[in-house]
Amino acid sequence: MENFSEFFNSSFRREDDQNNFLDEELVRVANDNTFDILMGKITMMELIDKNIETPLLVDPTEKIISDSVKLEILDGMIEHYVELEEYEKCAKLVKIKEKLC
Repeated sequence: MENFSEFFNSSFRREDDQNNFLDEELVRVANDNTFDILMGKITMMELIDKNIETPLLVDPTEKIISDSVKLEILDGMIEHYVELEEYEKCAKLVKIKEKLC
């Protein structure tokens, strides 16, 4: 019974690790997609055509997004790219943020 318990518990840990990896990957893709649209590297339609599942940090169907929400999204993106040490992206996002303020 002890082996079963060890196996059962280790299986859940592996599943949690896999879910964390998938969550991190989803966050990375959503940040990258949103960044590419903000920088004009790709249009929304090109992104949708490229990938059926297109994660974004912003709901593109929203007609009006308040400046405070925009700033919050930009702050989150800056924090994400700081953690990845992608400082060039951070600098570009800071310039966009400064235009909103």
